[in-house]
Amino acid sequence: MFLTGIAGMNRVLERDVEAPYLTLVTGPPGSMKSSFCMTMISNHLANQGGFGLYCTVEETVASLQKSTRSLGIRLPRSLQITDFTELRKGGNQDMDYLKFTRKMIEHFKKKQGDNFRVFVLDSLGAIYSLTTVDEEMRKRMFDFFDFLREQGLYTFIITERHSDQNAELEGNEGFLADSILNMGVDLRNGQIVRTLQIEKMRHVQHSMEKQAIQVGQTGIEIIGPLFD
Repeated sequence: MFLTGIAGMNRVLERDVEAPYLTLVTGPPGSMKSSFCMTMISNHLANQGGFGLYCTVEETVASLQKSTRSLGIRLPRSLQITDFTELRKGGNQDMDYLKFTRKMIEHFKKKQGDNFRVFVLDSLGAIYSLTTVDEEMRKRMFDFFDFLREQGLYTFIITERHSDQNAELEGNEGFLADSILNMGVDLRNGQIVRTLQIEKMRHVQHSMEKQAIQVGQTGIEIIGPLFD
């Protein structure tokens, strides 16, 4: 997944990971979290085959596709992009978004079988903004993460996090995730540099250094370590 999905990742990871594997992609606004995930899963599906599902809660499909094309990312036909924006506009105050997402995953799992390999939720923060975050919600999130693992998927969950926040965010996502990728925005010599740092990754040795990233010919790519 990671090694075939992002150019330069071979310098960061000793080897790749196997599904089921749940990754939390965090960072402030503008750190290219969605672009990173879209680059990785598009390249993976194009190179390795399989079916992927990308659920966006905040952005429309048309907007996401436009942003993706502007980065040079080629969306494979086997990637299904679904947005919840119409549901939000419809005034569905009692809408259970986690339950709706589970039903959608179950539908495609039944339809695609083991060919269904990748799932992206963009973003967790948007779902939290539509519901009450309490102990019951945290328990349901724990059950949701377990459900995702049972499907045997590579799962990427995007959520915003500022530099002074820890990985637990609203609940215990940081504890539940197999991997935490922290995207960032640094100012160096008067220029903005976007970064990636692996904060946690189970089952594989990895670099602890902050990596500079850029937009290449086919989406996001890793340039190399960014030293202070």
